[in-house]
Amino acid sequence: MQKRYAKDDWIKLGFELLAQKGSQSLTIEKLCKSAGKTKGSFYFHFQTIEDYLISLVQQWYKTHTLAITSRKSSGAGRLDLLNQLVARLDFPLETAIRTLAARNSTLHSIVIKADEERMDWLASLYEASGQYSHQHAKALAAIEIAAFTGFRLIKPDMKPEESRQFYKDFLKLTNRV
Repeated sequence: MQKRYAKDDWIKLGFELLAQKGSQSLTIEKLCKSAGKTKGSFYFHFQTIEDYLISLVQQWYKTHTLAITSRKSSGAGRLDLLNQLVARLDFPLETAIRTLAARNSTLHSIVIKADEERMDWLASLYEASGQYSHQHAKALAAIEIAAFTGFRLIKPDMKPEESRQFYKDFLKLTNRV
């Protein structure tokens, strides 16, 4: 007897397909074929493909932003949280989510919310260090998020170890190591 496919299973499958094959793989037919499930199984959890995509991007937001930014920490622990955030990012998924969201205003608003929350959180780290004013902390956070996101767009095949090295170089160049 096959296990019932839960809502989380559909979301996990969507992350995998999106990261590996892009947004064109997120049709009901392709999702069902990849899952080995019927459309009825899909519709049990989602009314439309739009509902599915919103759930997918909301889960990305929760997993890749809120899971870190909502945790409280101070001092060196905050740097550890930042490193966890960077290490947790699934780079192909980050790029694919942004590509998907670029075509849909509801999805785009969720990505903007994630970016703003990431920037605010990062700015709070910089400001708490005592090295930056509120204004400079916000500017540095925006630059860092933009550089990180932009680098993923111009180098989409970048390996995780290359990205970590880029981040280390960024820290060194901004005198934070």
